[in-house]
Amino acid sequence: MRSLRHRHWHTSVRISGPENITCVTTLLSTARECSASLLVNKKTFCIEMARWEVYRGPGGPVSMNIEDLAGVEAYLGSGAALRRSLSGCGAAEALPLLAESVRGIIQAETFLFRERGFKDSQSYDEYWKTMYANSCRYYSNLDRVTTRWEEHIGGQERFGTLYNKFKAVSVSEDGGILHAEASMSDSFHEVGIDARLDKKIGTLTTAHCRLLRGPDQVCFETAEFSSNLLGKRLAGLTKKEVAAALAGNNGCVHIIDTWHDLALVLGEIYQEIGL
Repeated sequence: MRSLRHRHWHTSVRISGPENITCVTTLLSTARECSASLLVNKKTFCIEMARWEVYRGPGGPVSMNIEDLAGVEAYLGSGAALRRSLSGCGAAEALPLLAESVRGIIQAETFLFRERGFKDSQSYDEYWKTMYANSCRYYSNLDRVTTRWEEHIGGQERFGTLYNKFKAVSVSEDGGILHAEASMSDSFHEVGIDARLDKKIGTLTTAHCRLLRGPDQVCFETAEFSSNLLGKRLAGLTKKEVAAALAGNNGCVHIIDTWHDLALVLGEIYQEIGL
């Protein structure tokens, strides 16, 4: 078996002062090493500073502040503002890492509910039930949920670091078969994927997925949807297409993201070999 490509991501959200938190997402791959960071106000989540750095790979070295992101709220619905701010600054390729950083900040909010204006963890929990209703397996099946979010994270204490997330994709080849593994492990969830593909045409012949950690049993039911990807050419699928195959709003966003990460890496490989 011969290794073809590795890609690793790490996102970390830390308290960086009395009024601020910092999120840094780093990408380390066979082809590139770069990072995107956000300094935000812990009460408003408004961006005070955004930075993009390329250490190795295409377009590097780069070290620059993204001035147009100042004042943008790092929260749900910020995607359009991120794209507008990056379009003319020469750092458009920073978008996936900045979006990952925003997701990290949203996850870290669970330990900043008082700073965000909630009187207690129960009121914060109720806010999310309304805000995120019908958006994923958990929030689409609240009538079946037996573990509240505050119970899932109960007992955790956070000091300097509020949130961590690691992702990885590894692809190898053995004859005409591609072997691929993808994983995601963060402070609240854990996903593992094992896939096999016909190298020549790129279609999935094996699609195993397991959710190792999640907030409730209903979340674990979503792993079985991965079989819906069998026979598909994963490298050519958009994230929306991956989500649709994995039950959309009734699936797990973390499983969807992990399959899409694998799709992106496979796309790079097939672009290189011209298939």
